[in-house]
Amino acid sequence: MGKHTKKKAVVIGLDGTPYSLIDKLTQQGICPNFSKLLSAGSLREMKSTHPAISSVAWTSFMTGKNPAKHGIFGFMDRIPNTYDIYYPNSKHIQGKPIWDILSNYNKRSVVINVPSTYPAMAMNGILISGFVAIDLARASFPASIVPTLKDMGYKIDVETQLIHESKDKLFEDLFLTLEKRTRAMLHFMKNEAWDLFIGIFTETDRLHHFFWEFLEKNDSKYSPLFLNYYKTIDAALGKIMENIDNDTTLILLSDHGFCTLQQEVYINHWLKEEGFLNFKTIPPKALSDIGAGSRVYCLDPGRIYVNLRGREPMGCVEPGNDYEQLRNTLISKLTGLKDPVTQTTIIDRIHKREEIYQGENFNKAPDLVIEPKHGYDLKGAIYKETLLSKGVFSGMHTYNDAFVYINHKNITKHPLEIIDVTATILNSLDIPIPGDMDGKNFVQWN
Repeated sequence: MGKHTKKKAVVIGLDGTPYSLIDKLTQQGICPNFSKLLSAGSLREMKSTHPAISSVAWTSFMTGKNPAKHGIFGFMDRIPNTYDIYYPNSKHIQGKPIWDILSNYNKRSVVINVPSTYPAMAMNGILISGFVAIDLARASFPASIVPTLKDMGYKIDVETQLIHESKDKLFEDLFLTLEKRTRAMLHFMKNEAWDLFIGIFTETDRLHHFFWEFLEKNDSKYSPLFLNYYKTIDAALGKIMENIDNDTTLILLSDHGFCTLQQEVYINHWLKEEGFLNFKTIPPKALSDIGAGSRVYCLDPGRIYVNLRGREPMGCVEPGNDYEQLRNTLISKLTGLKDPVTQTTIIDRIHKREEIYQGENFNKAPDLVIEPKHGYDLKGAIYKETLLSKGVFSGMHTYNDAFVYINHKNITKHPLEIIDVTATILNSLDIPIPGDMDGKNFVQWN
């Protein structure tokens, strides 16, 4: 009897890389390895999560669950029954990540640089945490890999503060981090046994935040550097492809799209001006400085919370009719919000929480989630003197225009979301998809 081929899967993430950009770069011949893959698989546009930020999207990717099941709604969240804030990490994630599901079937995983996996938890295989990892020792499992990572000069993340020194210094660090990340991925891919290999390049997200506008404007200096960066990523992809055989399922994806940032929008400023929010101290230092009679407040990036009686310490909005009326008022007023200079509408749509979330953590969910028009980056800063401003970023996340690719298969034509990738990986490895998973397998087997 012929030996049955052991099924394996490789997942490579390009954080924040839009479908439209991949389409453009492959057509222009800038990414030849990616182009080669396109002829042997299918590439589709994909939606992110609400909100479209890495901590939420990658957690939905690793669990196959919506935020009301996995419990992560943003980079920061409210401690229940207080106005205090905490920063969720891997210990706060509810629901098994895909590598823990696989370990139940004696399958081993290598997981490199997935955001929201810090501190590194024990697992069957190797885990190197991604953003917001701080300490390499706590970001590595098992501890025995730390000397190897130190020897290769592994970098946890790009040093984005270099932008304050110069754009050129930041670009140098972008290339250096990419080189170290690629080296680590190839090292563990070649030297470890694995059934599932996941490697995420978060460098693309950093590149886009600081240099997207320069690409769009075809800047004489930074647009060629931007394209060169993608050539380097494509070369890394070529090296990865050399190490996987034709029977291995290869999935490439991004967690959200990207576009040029026109203005940052401070929703709490608007709430204050409209009389929905006030503070005990001016300027307030934190959300806990919220004043009596405040009806609403906002957390990054456009998560609206009603100051509900019985839920918030100084809640004054009654559950039921009062709550519903307030949400409807906010939706109608906010959707009419315009950029005072261009008269462009700022908000695309506003989701009520029950329309997008379901699960045991539903009560922790924001009451409304605002989805902005492209170009308007919503911010949850507690206190700003203006509605709009522009900082060091030139690019922002989008909910649509993420991408997903799979080799040798046809991706079905129904609307795709990042949450669907988990079930598809399990299916490719012949592992049953858990019944409490929200994501669906999205491939038709050829």
